[in-house]
Amino acid sequence: MEILSNFIFYFSSFLIVLSIIVFVHEFGHYYIAILNKVKVETFSIGFGKEIFGWNDKRGTRWKISLLPFGGYVKMFGEDEKNDIPPKLKKYAFSKKKIYQKFLIVLAGPLANFIFGIIGFALIYTFIGKTFIPPIINEIENNSPAHISGLIKDDKIVRIDNRKIKNFNDIGTSINLYRNDTYNFEILRDKKTINTNIKPVIIIENFYGQDREVAKIGISSYEPIIKKHPFYESLYLGTQVTYEICALTMGALYQMIIGKGNVDDLGGPVKIAHFSGKMLEQGFMSFINLIILLSISIGLINLFPIPMLDGGHLVLYIVEIVIGKPINKNVQEKIYKIGFAIIISLAVFLTYNDIINLFKF
Repeated sequence: MEILSNFIFYFSSFLIVLSIIVFVHEFGHYYIAILNKVKVETFSIGFGKEIFGWNDKRGTRWKISLLPFGGYVKMFGEDEKNDIPPKLKKYAFSKKKIYQKFLIVLAGPLANFIFGIIGFALIYTFIGKTFIPPIINEIENNSPAHISGLIKDDKIVRIDNRKIKNFNDIGTSINLYRNDTYNFEILRDKKTINTNIKPVIIIENFYGQDREVAKIGISSYEPIIKKHPFYESLYLGTQVTYEICALTMGALYQMIIGKGNVDDLGGPVKIAHFSGKMLEQGFMSFINLIILLSISIGLINLFPIPMLDGGHLVLYIVEIVIGKPINKNVQEKIYKIGFAIIISLAVFLTYNDIINLFKF
């Protein structure tokens, strides 16, 4: 009974997270399509058979579908093979100018980013932004930091020449870039000191999942929470959104060169797990997860993989450069390759989730 109730709770959390992110993404496509006078036939959250829906005054069918793993916006005249009556050509996506198509496709990922920026801005305005100075409060005896000569009130300025602005940046630097030894630049009594530190790897429980984490044995002072005016919060939200994208790309690069941890990758099972865990932690943790995933989905959709928005954008750029659309047969082959890549990734991520399920 407990297993069933946990499953319902985690799955429901997952549906809430995914539905919000999908809605934001697809609404971006929808809104810019409407602005460019493209008729939108369907706005669906989920795939497959319709559970319920309604038609708006523009004739768009808004619906919730049976399979909740994504969503789509279907625009009139997307398929150029279909014959379009002359009177309706001005409402067809395929008949729009190349820059209009480009903007409509780009609008989905941009909506995810804007959602993230505004979400962070609202949090920083009404609740406050947490800042933890990168200053050492306590050091564990015989820890790597203690052995390397670090002391209380040392300020960590750089790690391997990467600037440290926040105490959390320390953990990010030594866990993202996976080196044996790191060069720490320390500010002590207005003097700069450089020392090399070799972290230890420990097993730490992260929201129910055991993970290997690099530690040097230091702790911070209490966090500072400060509210900001909304205009300033928008700037900070944009800055944090950029940093999340940069960290994501950095993590993917580390994965490609073999330094990353495959266990960090996750599919629907992992998202459901962390959705439930974050909801258990509280409403704000859950909101933060939605914002983070929205930004990540926006970034992933910009990857130049056929079938994703980024793949379409690349084809439009090529069309602009060569002055004509790519041959239809070539496009079909490209989309088949893209579909194969996406399915392979989905299978791999789900398999990885199942393998790691016993670690939850």
